[in-house]
Amino acid sequence: MSAVPSTGAPAASPAVGTPAVLVAQLLIRSASAAGALALGAYFVDLAREGAPVGALILGTLSGLSFLAELVLAPLAGSASDRRGRRVFLVAAPLLAAAGVLITPGASLIAVAPSAALVIAVVATSRILDGAGAAIAAPATLGLLADASDEDRMRRGRVTSLYELSSSGGIAVGAVAGPLLYGAWGLWSFVALAGVYIVASLLVLVFVRTDAAGSTSQVRSGVRARIRVIGQPRLLAFLPAWIAVNAILGTWVTSQITFVLAGDRTAGGQIIPGAFAGNEAGLSAVLGIYVLVFSLCIVAWAFFIGHLPTIPTLFVTVAGAIVASIGLLLLNHGVSLAVTIPIVVAGMFLEAGFTPAALTHLSDISAEFRENRGLIMGVYSVVVGAGYLLGNVLGGVFAEWLLFDGLAILTIGLAVVAMASIAVMAVIERRMAETPA
Repeated sequence: MSAVPSTGAPAASPAVGTPAVLVAQLLIRSASAAGALALGAYFVDLAREGAPVGALILGTLSGLSFLAELVLAPLAGSASDRRGRRVFLVAAPLLAAAGVLITPGASLIAVAPSAALVIAVVATSRILDGAGAAIAAPATLGLLADASDEDRMRRGRVTSLYELSSSGGIAVGAVAGPLLYGAWGLWSFVALAGVYIVASLLVLVFVRTDAAGSTSQVRSGVRARIRVIGQPRLLAFLPAWIAVNAILGTWVTSQITFVLAGDRTAGGQIIPGAFAGNEAGLSAVLGIYVLVFSLCIVAWAFFIGHLPTIPTLFVTVAGAIVASIGLLLLNHGVSLAVTIPIVVAGMFLEAGFTPAALTHLSDISAEFRENRGLIMGVYSVVVGAGYLLGNVLGGVFAEWLLFDGLAILTIGLAVVAMASIAVMAVIERRMAETPA
């Protein structure tokens, strides 16, 4: 079924470098999530001081990092195929560190910064953060795919561990972000820059050059690369993955902090503003939510390699609808005894999506090893596009209906994803019936 045959580019040693890049991923995700939530708390302070900033501006600025990731990831992934992955794994956290350091720059320049100054500085910081993510993700996923060729069970475990390091990092960041900002204020951004630097040093010390992706001897032309990323198996999957990442972009970035800890409330809704002035409570709730999600991913790691891809993707997306229904009920006063089991059941199903998706992407990339980083760059494209969409739409729906708006948006995006997966199933079946 391969449209472009593999040239058999050498794969990396299965074990060397994998633990280091997974821990580095954990640190990067922790700093990124903490930075996003600290940014939300920073905007709450600015709004209370009279700055004309709101949920829509925050969502748009947060989305810039994902726009940068969307644009740069394919270029960085393709470059990592030819120059080796280690240099990109080292450089990416340093770019993100620069971005987080300049985030509070407007408040350092002026006691009462104008909205234009805040927007300019924060926009620059988010673009740098996105550039770091665009460089890191394709190189990391390329290395992990190299390490799991010819072993689908190992691939399922490795992709689950990658997602665990990501969501576990988000859990740590969800706890740390509001607490750091509450305790240290603007200095919290300096601390987070230090975390990024540690991640870079970890790769520099423990990942050997030859383990981080051998430079390919094949120099594919532009048309060949377009054919690689334009294959039907890949294109059919993208709308669903973008929609799922839009769901994540709605819930795990600055927007949720602004809704839960802001001053706006709505009749009949009990969650908006419930954590105003309570950074510790907000950190605990967000941390527990993402920690439970991480434990669900651990469970998926044991059997993800045994399951058929398309049905797994469909069922896991349906979990977002189940969880959203539970959150809507909770927001309108239904008891925890009823809502928590619904939310947890939905979370468990949701947790299997990204491991299944990454396993599917790694399977596709095995047919195009000389362009593996380019294909893995698609991951960052869908993350960037999805999070950008989720941030902007999340801002619109939060302005409209606050917490209810976020849940309704999630249900709509999940329906779009499920429709896309149904189309994907038809295309996969047709390709399977076509002689190689």
